[in-house]
Amino acid sequence: MTFTNKDDAIKIKKLLGMRGDNSLVDEINNVEKYYNVSDVLIALMHFCDYRLELNPDDDFNFDFESHLISAREGYEENKKEEKV
Repeated sequence: MTFTNKDDAIKIKKLLGMRGDNSLVDEINNVEKYYNVSDVLIALMHFCDYRLELNPDDDFNFDFESHLISAREGYEENKKEEKV
């Protein structure tokens, strides 16, 4: 089965919430969900900082800015492939 960019977007919405005021708590799993994309990005920045503190020698894998650059490049490539 081939997954599309839309499939990825739907998967992220289900996983993270991001439904504004309606995303405060996933009552089935009793887990707080993210309000919006900015909240997710902030959490990822904190994750990278925290992981880098645990493993200072692995600065590439947990450098948020490096991943943001890679993500932008990957996103542009996905968009090009979607048009084909």
